[in-house]
Amino acid sequence: MASRDNHSADDHTCSLACFDAAISECRSALNEHPDASPERAMLLKALALSLRRRFGQSQQLVDLDEAADLYRQSLTMLPSDHELRPSLLSQWGFTLHTHFHHSQNVSDIVEALIHHREALELLPDGHPQQLVVLRNIVATLLCKHHPPLEAFELDEAVALSRTIVELSPSNKDSHHRLGQLLLRRFQDSRQQKDFDEAVGVHRTLEILCLDDSEGFDILNTVAATLSYVFDNTGEVQVLDEAVALSHKVATMSASDDDSRLRLGRLLLQRFKSSAKQLEFDDAVAVHEALELLYPDDENVRSLNALAIIAWVDGTGELSVLDEVILILRRILNDPQRSSEASLVKANLAAALLSRYELNHDDQDLEEAGPLFREALRQLPSGPVRRLALEKMAHILEHQMNGVDRTEKLNEAISLLYEHISVADGDGHRQASSLKKLARLLHRRFMRSVKHDAQDLDNAIVLLREVIKSLLPTDPARHDAAHELALVLASRFHHSGDSSFLDEAIQLENGALSATPHPPRLRSKFVHGLADIMYQKYHSSHQLEDLDKCISLNVEALSLLGPQDYKESIHYAMAQALLLRYQRSHSAEDLNVAISICRKALLEVDPTRHHHSTMFSILASLLSARFGLTKQISDLNEATSAFASTVTCEFQPVAQRFFSAQAWAEFADANGHESALEAYGLAIGFLPRIAMLGLDLSSRQLVLTAIVDGVARDATACAIREGNFERAVEFIEEGRAIFWSQALQLRAPLDHLRSKAPELVEHIQVISNRLEQESLRGVSKAAPMPHDAARAVEEQSRELLGLNDQWLGCLEKVRSIEGYESFLLPKKYSDLRLAAVHGPVVILNATKSRRDALILRTPETDVLHVPLVLLTGDAEQQLVRLRSLLSGAYPRSRGDRGMRFKGPLVDSDTIIKRGLAILWTTVVEPIIRALDLKKSASPPRIWWCPSGSFNSLPIHAAGIYDHREGQCVSDYVISSYIPTLTTLLGRPPPNVDSFKMLVVIQPNSKHHEPIPYATEELRRIEKIVDNDVLVRYGIQDAPALVSDVLSAIPTATILHFACHGVQVSAEPARQGYQAVKSNPLNSALILEDGSMKLTEIMELSLKNKSLVFLSACQTATGDETLPDESMHLSATMLFAGFQGVVGTLWSIDDRDGPEVAEAFYRHLFSSSQPSRGSQVVPDTAEAARALHLAVRKLREKEQSFMRWVPFIHLGF
Repeated sequence: MASRDNHSADDHTCSLACFDAAISECRSALNEHPDASPERAMLLKALALSLRRRFGQSQQLVDLDEAADLYRQSLTMLPSDHELRPSLLSQWGFTLHTHFHHSQNVSDIVEALIHHREALELLPDGHPQQLVVLRNIVATLLCKHHPPLEAFELDEAVALSRTIVELSPSNKDSHHRLGQLLLRRFQDSRQQKDFDEAVGVHRTLEILCLDDSEGFDILNTVAATLSYVFDNTGEVQVLDEAVALSHKVATMSASDDDSRLRLGRLLLQRFKSSAKQLEFDDAVAVHEALELLYPDDENVRSLNALAIIAWVDGTGELSVLDEVILILRRILNDPQRSSEASLVKANLAAALLSRYELNHDDQDLEEAGPLFREALRQLPSGPVRRLALEKMAHILEHQMNGVDRTEKLNEAISLLYEHISVADGDGHRQASSLKKLARLLHRRFMRSVKHDAQDLDNAIVLLREVIKSLLPTDPARHDAAHELALVLASRFHHSGDSSFLDEAIQLENGALSATPHPPRLRSKFVHGLADIMYQKYHSSHQLEDLDKCISLNVEALSLLGPQDYKESIHYAMAQALLLRYQRSHSAEDLNVAISICRKALLEVDPTRHHHSTMFSILASLLSARFGLTKQISDLNEATSAFASTVTCEFQPVAQRFFSAQAWAEFADANGHESALEAYGLAIGFLPRIAMLGLDLSSRQLVLTAIVDGVARDATACAIREGNFERAVEFIEEGRAIFWSQALQLRAPLDHLRSKAPELVEHIQVISNRLEQESLRGVSKAAPMPHDAARAVEEQSRELLGLNDQWLGCLEKVRSIEGYESFLLPKKYSDLRLAAVHGPVVILNATKSRRDALILRTPETDVLHVPLVLLTGDAEQQLVRLRSLLSGAYPRSRGDRGMRFKGPLVDSDTIIKRGLAILWTTVVEPIIRALDLKKSASPPRIWWCPSGSFNSLPIHAAGIYDHREGQCVSDYVISSYIPTLTTLLGRPPPNVDSFKMLVVIQPNSKHHEPIPYATEELRRIEKIVDNDVLVRYGIQDAPALVSDVLSAIPTATILHFACHGVQVSAEPARQGYQAVKSNPLNSALILEDGSMKLTEIMELSLKNKSLVFLSACQTATGDETLPDESMHLSATMLFAGFQGVVGTLWSIDDRDGPEVAEAFYRHLFSSSQPSRGSQVVPDTAEAARALHLAVRKLREKEQSFMRWVPFIHLGF
């Protein structure tokens, strides 16, 4: 019996055939002894041993399974006192132990221990096999895959190991194992006696290994243990012994850095306690690599030689750096040094960065980044953290070189903000960090679609601080002036303020006129001045400014050598020549620019984003030349160049979107087959631009900055191609981006939960946090103090990090069978289901055409109705109508006079004419195409308008000049939807209990009184039972914003009678100031202020039926975002309501009670009993109820301005 697998040395040389033969022989012998007997038991044992040996080569678990069963059988054939039983039990246990290493089944270990322990009980003390069994038990207990030992198991292992040491006093392994077990028990129990015994055992072991050259590994472990003991006890005698043994180990293997490093640390510790100079001198050579781990130690006045080598910027000896990196790696992998890990990681990362600066091996850079990140999570404030922040930002800059990586840019900015927030007294180094941060802020501005001026303003403050801190003769001051000039030029382009441009020109000229610069630096300044002149031309439109720009770029190129970087100058040259061609129409400018681009593309690394940027300007140049020459080769090359830009992952997403849009428009205008592909790519970028990782205001600003109409243009292109289903997909995917993104966070996950419950939980946590953080918004002011800017950066990075986690979760879901299209844009096969309750009409208008696409039923094809009668003149009259309807002032329900801006006009005449045009050119062709007839009980229809059709009263279109006239309401009951998705997945709510919330606000500060709001409540009270009616805005319950928001989730129907305010996004050039005119600030006015759109968005309501917004402008869209449905009614749909009654513009206060009474009388007349005795209105009748209420108001021959604004949205 043996404590290891009982394979002889011959096992490794014997072939499988040899084992097969032995096994066959054993089986034959067993056939000759079929009856249970000691002889058969011996044969079973022999067969089991052969199977175990064969397993050693074949690794087939079936051999072990059979061997274990054979041991079991053999034991049943022997009496309880048979001498063979202990051997069989132990080998059975060992077989199970081996089986565990392959099966990982803990029951194997448990059973193995049972058999080993039984074998030990059967052996008398002093038996030759006792030592083997003891070792088997301890080895099984300490199996590395075994769960952590229970206290009683550890006690058993220690007791057995003591016996093993007694039985084999000269065996080094036995002493070593006992010492390690004692140390492990000390870690759990903190019993000093375990420490003392462990030290004694290891001292004995040291004696055993003194003259043993093969005992290095054991002694090295002993030294580490003694070092650990000293760290925990501080016993000087232990330290002395640890030093002595470490000397021995270091002498035995001079190449082992770990042992030398440990010796240095121990010697230093002894020097600190005893000032023994000799030992300290011994430690100096080794401690050069350790001293950096103790930067705050009182005996360490500065980083030592190796630390300096680790942190230098690429100026050192590669061989020395290699040695430092090797040493630091070994320290990092030493579990005894875990407390020093953050410092070691920082120093190792710094050394890797230094080596990268020398040999440009990207692998060093990729390894250094994660090390710095891990270190920064643990490093406290201090010089090492400050250095690590700066170096990590430097790594990110390297990684962004030629490649756009927004997440790395944001991380670098955040790190540098923290870095500069703690001054270290080194003015020049601080100036360098400030300048670097300013450059990155400018870079982010140039790559963003929102063009947030806050980054520019913060960069300007930083650079002014740099210039102020440096002497006039300092070369770094000239470079800072150059950087400031470029930022000021961008600020001028953004704001139009010429003072920025004047200062930029003055600064760049000053940098150029300073002491002579090296050619490369002068080229940089000359090119900077050329960029400023380019910006100046956009304001002055003077050709001489453009000529100056081109000549300066030519000069900048002439100053550079063959190996110098020229991509940015080539791009600027081509851009300026294209601009000059557009003024002068000189074909030579185009040809020269195209030649520059082609040459540059041959020189630029295809993996750098400059390569795709050059393709972008080349595409524009070839597009322009195609317009001049009509050469098909230019057309094809231009579209190919556009495609290269759009598909390049190194480009900023915003730039890829604009390139895709330009490609689509060019291909569409010239009938190229790639137009639909280009439009699809452009629309696909929209969610990535207005991503959930931006705060709410930033998302809205991004959508405002994007050129409006890409989805409508794409739809028109698909219609032109006869691909109506694709047209429906385009208009759905490319509009209401804001709501589509937000609704993704509230996607139902019930079906997914059964397949991936943990993933669903993670998604819900991420989506909840993402929604909360994005709704919180970011406080913006310009410029910001460094600490405030740092806080904003950290909040933005957290939001972007959540967005990355969200996208990662989506990818995981899409890898699950059946969920491949989870939260991807819907295909027509899904969208057609929007017509399950009635026809849906999509209205699309572009400069080139106007169309209606009708989804009649889910089973029928899309019906295309070209609106050919809607000519330019007719459309202008509709624009005038929309302007008139939105121009009533004050925008207040309480303004009964309904006055208008500008000179006195006959509003009804204009409205009547406009509604007639709308009928003739838009609605009547659709009614005829659907073959609808006049009806006293007309069917429903849903209008899904886009672009210029938004905010037009399509539901009221008609001929009203005579009694025989006709209008929409004669044929259909109209509802509006912002997207087709609004009608998908919205089953009628399951209402267990009904409650109606009515909020009125007759008087509000800064608004006209609306006394009829009280009458509106009174009439509702006559219809709705008192026990289900909750009222706010009355004497005992004022309509406070917080109370109303708390009450909304408990109600099935909401009714608001108050002022409503729609805020439009004014085209602001001041970046952060645009927040002041943000549609997200649209609100209902209550007792203590505004209940804003953003506050309603935070509500997550399930199975809510209906909300009636008897207020002004609650369905008035923002003209700057016509396809985004940024109004209160759409917000209610987003929050979970099935249907909304809203208003397109201001309403007359007197009409509120009339419409509300008629509406609710019909709604409650169609009531159905709920599960109890309570009566619940059928809210699916809301559209019909409003239809009847408005018809009643219209029959009183009221002004169009009185009845037209009421509309129904949703189901």
